[in-house]
Amino acid sequence: MEHNDSDSIYALGSPLGRSALAVVRVSGLHLPEKLYAGLSTTKDKRGFFVRRLSLSGFSETCLVLSFPKPLSYTGESMIEIHPHGNPAVLSELFSWLEGLGIREASPGEFSRRAFLNNKLSLAEAEGIAMGIEAESKEQLLALEDFRGGRLGKKINKILSLIEQLLVRVESQLDFSDEEDVNEVASKEVFSSIKNANKALGFLITEYKPFEKDVMKKTIALTGKPNVGKSSLFNCLVGEKLAIVSKEAGTTRDVVRKRVVMSGFDVEIQDTAGLRDVASNNIEEEGMLLAKSAAKAADLVLHVVDQPVDTSGLKHKRDVVVVLNKCDLHEGVVDDSVVCVSAKTSVGVSRLVEKIQETSLRSAPERLVSERIYKRLIAAEKVLSLSGGGEDFFETSAQALREALLELKEIYGAFDNEKILDQIFENFCIGK
Repeated sequence: MEHNDSDSIYALGSPLGRSALAVVRVSGLHLPEKLYAGLSTTKDKRGFFVRRLSLSGFSETCLVLSFPKPLSYTGESMIEIHPHGNPAVLSELFSWLEGLGIREASPGEFSRRAFLNNKLSLAEAEGIAMGIEAESKEQLLALEDFRGGRLGKKINKILSLIEQLLVRVESQLDFSDEEDVNEVASKEVFSSIKNANKALGFLITEYKPFEKDVMKKTIALTGKPNVGKSSLFNCLVGEKLAIVSKEAGTTRDVVRKRVVMSGFDVEIQDTAGLRDVASNNIEEEGMLLAKSAAKAADLVLHVVDQPVDTSGLKHKRDVVVVLNKCDLHEGVVDDSVVCVSAKTSVGVSRLVEKIQETSLRSAPERLVSERIYKRLIAAEKVLSLSGGGEDFFETSAQALREALLELKEIYGAFDNEKILDQIFENFCIGK
């Protein structure tokens, strides 16, 4: 990725499409004077203003926010222009900015500049990116330690301990001829290195690398043909996606739909009806897919339409028994079975609550970026190589130096353009 950090850049900071308002961000060490003139403000004036911007033959009323350097997100002079979210207006605004010599930003270029100007650490920048990428409340909760800085404090505490140990080890190298002193000191240092390594190991166990799909839940609907699985599926996803018919065996493939259920990202799957004998090869293949989907799902909603069919399933782990057509069976089952009417939606809210209790409300793992997770593993590995022997202090000093290097790279204490490109190119444009 080619970067010229002296360029002035712009980007759309809000989603594409029509909206009441859009956000266009502009940043540069030396923004063009014509930009300020066109917005009726000056480069040293901080604040927010309502301005009427003249474009190609028409004008647009905008909210303009001005952040003179260095008190801005990037550390450069920044302007935010908030026009109406009309694609035609935005197109003309972009053309005007480009006519002033301002180029469109690359993905993550605003945050990259914030890092280079010491406004953000690399870990903070990654936290911002993952907060944007998170697709559920559950993921945001799992990222809170990382994004909120608590993980950083834990890492810094270990980093400080290793720095103190390194100073002590290097000072002991000056007394290599005093055996009694070295024997006492080596035991204490070895114990301290083990403690630091143990602390790193605890972080590696406590946190997992962030992946967008790692915490998505899958719910499969199973049951005999014609018990109302497809109707219930349509009810849960809020639209008619699965075919509903009195004819048995109409669902052959697995029908999938992702929804957000009370802040959680869930994929709901409607599967083929299960019976002893398939009517043809296609239905048989559909039943195999249904069994495979149920096996892989985090939760199974087993749908029946007769109370007698609930026996033997009520207390099975990761299975919720759903008795459909509740108007025909009211009061004939206990609380372990959820009674619903897929046709009228009666009882569906209770089913959603049951899904949350059974599958979604598990305590979330703590997440961190994959890059930082690898650095923690690498630091823990090099510290584990420190052992006894005559050259204890020499090998320990080397292990401590390497561990320090790994941990300091978490915060960007290096000059590697390729690594920075790999990190920031995954950001969205405008951030």
